[in-house]
Amino acid sequence: MNGCIHRSTLIASLIFVCCTLIACATPPISTDTVTVQITPDNARANPASAKGTVIWGGVIVSAVNLADRTQFEVLDYPLDRHQRPDTTKPSRGRFLMQSPEYLETETFAAGRSITVLGSLQGVVQGSVGQAKYDYPTMTINDIHLWNPDDLAERPRFIFGIGLQLGG
Repeated sequence: MNGCIHRSTLIASLIFVCCTLIACATPPISTDTVTVQITPDNARANPASAKGTVIWGGVIVSAVNLADRTQFEVLDYPLDRHQRPDTTKPSRGRFLMQSPEYLETETFAAGRSITVLGSLQGVVQGSVGQAKYDYPTMTINDIHLWNPDDLAERPRFIFGIGLQLGG
């Protein structure tokens, strides 16, 4: 009987570990509605291609609440397998994302990493400093703000040895 208890405990532990690993591996945003695979630089080069739904991410450069929307300028980076912007790789340009709802710009502050699913609205002219810049623009459908302390992209392993003393 004692063997049955250990076996069922082992099976339950394995199920728990598998479920935990699956939960950790799930990206924060569903990509079921993504319709195009282009980068902001591709959209800038070919504004006619800036239509559809994309998932992009990067680092917030600026955020401003306007009369009818909240607008963010984002420096785009490729996403890793967890959908987190990989800032160790070269940037792929800038884009503007907009929300018709009020979003707190202190929460979504410059320097924070985000991943966003959005509907492309074309390309608008703007500037980066004194230079003219064409910004691909999207309306936010879903957004994930990354915690600066989040180490999701770094594998963490904990090994231990269980000892049962006494009885």
